[in-house]
Amino acid sequence: MPNLLFMRLRVQLTSLAMLAGCASAAAVPADPPSSASPSAAALPTTAPHVAANEVARLRALGPAALTPLFARWDAMPASAARDELARTIDAVAGQRYATISRMYWYTDLVSASAVAKALNKPILALRMLGRLDEDLSCANSRLFRSTLYANTEVSAFLRDNFVLFWSSERDVPRVTIDFGDGRRLEGTTTGNSAHYVLTADGTVIDVLPGLYAPKAFQAELTKTLALARKVAKLGPAQRSNAIEEYHRTAIDDTARTWQEVSKLVYIEDRGVLLGKNDVASALEQAQLATVSKSYIEVPALAQIAAGVDPGELAEETTSQWAAIGQYAWQIGDAFVAEAPADKKQSRELALAISMGQTWRIRRSRGSRMWRLINFFDPNTLPVVLDPGSRALVTALHQGGPIKTTPTELGMMLARLEHHLVADSALNQFKLRPLIHRRLARNENRSLDAVNTFVYDEVFHTPRQDAWLGLLPRTDFTGLPGDGVVMP
Repeated sequence: MPNLLFMRLRVQLTSLAMLAGCASAAAVPADPPSSASPSAAALPTTAPHVAANEVARLRALGPAALTPLFARWDAMPASAARDELARTIDAVAGQRYATISRMYWYTDLVSASAVAKALNKPILALRMLGRLDEDLSCANSRLFRSTLYANTEVSAFLRDNFVLFWSSERDVPRVTIDFGDGRRLEGTTTGNSAHYVLTADGTVIDVLPGLYAPKAFQAELTKTLALARKVAKLGPAQRSNAIEEYHRTAIDDTARTWQEVSKLVYIEDRGVLLGKNDVASALEQAQLATVSKSYIEVPALAQIAAGVDPGELAEETTSQWAAIGQYAWQIGDAFVAEAPADKKQSRELALAISMGQTWRIRRSRGSRMWRLINFFDPNTLPVVLDPGSRALVTALHQGGPIKTTPTELGMMLARLEHHLVADSALNQFKLRPLIHRRLARNENRSLDAVNTFVYDEVFHTPRQDAWLGLLPRTDFTGLPGDGVVMP
């Protein structure tokens, strides 16, 4: 199952054009890059010129090899030589933009396990399509690099508590849209990733499927880290029991949180996260419209139905998932309006929501942008990405020949944060319970076994489907053999 930010790529490859640009004009301030932030010119784009045997020698030293390299890079002024050193650092670290994340990744599980045993740490294993040290890895891993690993607090948390390891599920499908005049859009079409937490001997104890916002990612891994430290002291039978108990409890906790979600009132088609008092303000406007009987531009309020199953919520309802994510991890403050217990107030709320729906139906496409600009205060929006992540996202976004305005850049960041929180909720409440139930059973918990389950049953991209669902052969394309070219 693809994440919300990239899901349309599976059915419409031209969506790459929309993702490459920024189509909104709402005024959201962007954090200016600091002097230490990466610039577009500072992002290395080619392989290092250092000999492969020298990279292999440095990688064999492990994370310690990066310390002197980082010291040299930090002391150098912006220059071609510094860019070249950044490319070398990426090769040694096993990750693009390692000068920002400061993370070292093993690519051999045997080596990672040996280090984990020596340090008495669990392993955080990233499984992905493509390679973490290449620009065109799968969409999830690209967002991991820019929104999670570039986050100063998350990076330190991962380096301090885990041995890091990544492996590739398969090559990532790539697509090029050629406009015929020398202009091209290059990207990837599909693919999902997951973070597995392993004991030093390779037993999977938890999985985070897909993309999570930084706060949610660290919060969930903190819980699993406590489990990892607990089971490290137990024998095989007790360890299995502890893992089962942890996931049964997680199932109950997730269900309990989901029941609380039925109290949420949110703004449909919001496009950005809910800021302080946004829902309350929208509710006041909707109630005013019902009283005055006059036309007032009203945000489309809605309420999540009580008792609805997470599986019944459409993945496309981004604003709904974002509101759930904000509630689940308390991203922002005082943004949730609960259904009032008083029957009169409850009827007024229902009428206000109905009125908002009526105005939403009557609004034209053009008024949507007007509503986005006028119905949120950018100064009250929750901040999801830290300055380090924002700087890298900005450098990547502005790294090509086409630049965006500060206003467009600010809206892109706001929309990205909105999708990060929405994806966190979708993955947590719709996908992760499947994993909890799998790990609560006393079955094979090796990385291979659990990974097969995740890609087959959770992501629905089984390894035996060579075309990743992109070649269903059920629709006529007008091309010989649907355009398939075989090697």
